[in-house]
Amino acid sequence: MKLSSGLFLICAALLGSTSATDVSPCPNSKSKALGAGEVSISNCPKSKCILKRNTEASIQMKLRPERDFQELTSDIQGIILDVPLPFPGYYGTSACPHIYDEAGEKKVGCPLKAGQVYTYKNSFKILPVYPTVSLEIHWGLGDKHGDVACFQIPAKIKA
Repeated sequence: MKLSSGLFLICAALLGSTSATDVSPCPNSKSKALGAGEVSISNCPKSKCILKRNTEASIQMKLRPERDFQELTSDIQGIILDVPLPFPGYYGTSACPHIYDEAGEKKVGCPLKAGQVYTYKNSFKILPVYPTVSLEIHWGLGDKHGDVACFQIPAKIKA
């Protein structure tokens, strides 16, 4: 009985650390704005992320493409003083390995069908070389014709 109650507490703590995050639409994206509950980022309780260097943050996002996507590329950047800086190892990479069914349980990858709901799950490292700075995180998923989803959120990197 002790083991099951301990496991329950661990699961509750993990779920509590990744709650809904309020995000803003990307200024130049024509993708539908993501609503409340469609994005969850660890260490981003509501509308600002506190990212500690030398840790890893997780992201989960609901996607409902308005058209079919054969491939999906990640456009993940930090914007500091209006200068976009690509996140090394994430910017320009395929997002297909991170696409799951609507429940987020079974990996389905690409292609994505219009109108169907998918869950995108990924994690990203906050490298120790990142400066302690306030920035805007830009997270887009799309192809050369446009985004399936794109959002921005203020963040602060701490030592």
